[in-house]
Amino acid sequence: MQLSWLGQQLRRLREQHEWSLSDVAHRIGISKALLALAEQGRRRLPLEALRALVALYNTSIAAVVSTSYPEPRTAHGGLCWRGLDLLDLVAGRTVRGSSLLLLRPARRPDDPEWLELRLGSAVQLPPEGYWEFPVQTDGVAIEGHLLIEMPGDELLVRTGESFSIQAGQPHRYRNYLRAPIRAILVLQRAVF
Repeated sequence: MQLSWLGQQLRRLREQHEWSLSDVAHRIGISKALLALAEQGRRRLPLEALRALVALYNTSIAAVVSTSYPEPRTAHGGLCWRGLDLLDLVAGRTVRGSSLLLLRPARRPDDPEWLELRLGSAVQLPPEGYWEFPVQTDGVAIEGHLLIEMPGDELLVRTGESFSIQAGQPHRYRNYLRAPIRAILVLQRAVF
């Protein structure tokens, strides 16, 4: 997905609400210039700014990008999609060897979000702080041992084990080993 396409969608959403660049930038706490560059497809927004922006428009990143999700391959009674890396759409510290793939379209904010989390050696997501989702997150470690850190506690999920994180629980995902980690995350509704 090209940044110019994402920028066009963000501009379309802003114009649908009849808000100015200044209004929106002020509401989400970024500069008007940064928002203008993002709408022109010339700059990426930090993940938290992009999440705040789509929340202001009462949608999600997944719903915005799903409007032009690559055409699925089909068979009688089935569809197959290719994943889209959400980390490619945002600015910020690069997370080596990591990705957060949206595995299937989430065309409405109330659609569940299926994600594949890949963590390279000795990295964490998010790079700073914690994520706190308004919905429960369920998952399974497919490859490697995933460490889920919460303030004052941690949960080690080994290959083949499933896990659940309550709605509102601050957490982050960490790979403390040299081998890469893969996990599937399912959020009850689109959050990214």
